Amino acid sequence: MQTQDSSLQDKKTDSIIFKTALFSIAATTVLGSTLIAPSLPALEKHFSDVQNIDFLSKLILTLPALFIMIFSPISGFMLERFGRLKLIYPSLVVWSVMGTSGFFLDNIYLLLISRAIFGIATAFLMTGVSVLLSDYYTGIKREKALSLQGFFMAFGGAVFLMMGGYLSNIDWRYPFLAYLLGIAIMILAIFVLFEPVRHSIEKKDTHIKENFDFVKFVPVYLLGVFCMAMFYVAPTQLPSFIINTLQMNGSKVGISMAVASVSMAIFSLFYNRLRSYLSIFKIYFLALFLIGSSFMAVGIFHNYPMTLVAFVLMGAGLGFMMVNNSSWLFKLAKDTEKAKAYGFLAASLFMGQFISPIITQPVVNSFGLIKMFCIFGGLMYVIALLFLVLKSKH
Repeated sequence: MQTQDSSLQDKKTDSIIFKTALFSIAATTVLGSTLIAPSLPALEKHFSDVQNIDFLSKLILTLPALFIMIFSPISGFMLERFGRLKLIYPSLVVWSVMGTSGFFLDNIYLLLISRAIFGIATAFLMTGVSVLLSDYYTGIKREKALSLQGFFMAFGGAVFLMMGGYLSNIDWRYPFLAYLLGIAIMILAIFVLFEPVRHSIEKKDTHIKENFDFVKFVPVYLLGVFCMAMFYVAPTQLPSFIINTLQMNGSKVGISMAVASVSMAIFSLFYNRLRSYLSIFKIYFLALFLIGSSFMAVGIFHNYPMTLVAFVLMGAGLGFMMVNNSSWLFKLAKDTEKAKAYGFLAASLFMGQFISPIITQPVVNSFGLIKMFCIFGGLMYVIALLFLVLKSKH
């Protein structure tokens, strides 16, 4: 009977509607800033009478990331304690309500509070959906599912960026209404997702309680911080390169960012095939080599076509690396550690976003923008070579 139930669950998790519900939740986690980014100039103009609005308007984008970084580890412990869906469904409601509130609020400080709570809800969704994926799938199925998750998140980011731009042309408030998608996703999820059966370590016949082994995950977290810090060179430094060095307009920046997102989405889909031929460490080598090559292309060839090629390489490298990080983490984690472990990984990714300009701007100030790309490109090559020579059982 247990085998039959397991077979039915496997069949359910392989269905298109099941994966659509699961990965749609994953896609919500990239809506934090991409959806409303095009509205910022109009929002700033609307609140022009507010002191320091130029700074406060930027917080509309960055505040959720700060709270995601803080609450992701907490969400991991709570998801382990109370279960997955019991926290994911309320988080979707809070995510939608707080996201949509921007359409109605006419006070910048209330809007900032709503964005902070929105970030907390996103932390629970990001950790929860990734851990659900590792609960539902194992082995090669997990590799495929991680690839699909990467695709949904990257492609969703590109789609929502374009959607936000279109809606912001109507009115700066309209993009906030798109967060109502969370309610529709939750309704679909309620009908098709199920709380996975987990094998708890707390047995009745033993008083031994295992502690969370943070140290063994540190290499994964450090790579998460580093790769995200390097990827965020794109939105923090490349716009200046395109506009000031290449003398092109802002629309070319938007096209370049979309190219990177689409590239990341497409190459994420190939991860499971790549994993059947290469070890986890060899994939890190490939990913770092691609990102390093993208930096070198920008630093050596000062033209827009090569910049687009660089964005393709960067998206491909990050697509492989993000999926590889999750794959390595879930291989290291015991069943009772997965939620906690991924919570810290999510925090490390947003820490990478936060420290990216802190790392790169001093190099730009000392050596110039062009040399900065070459310096970090060379650093990527060095780290890539380390992974090439490291021997691993993975």
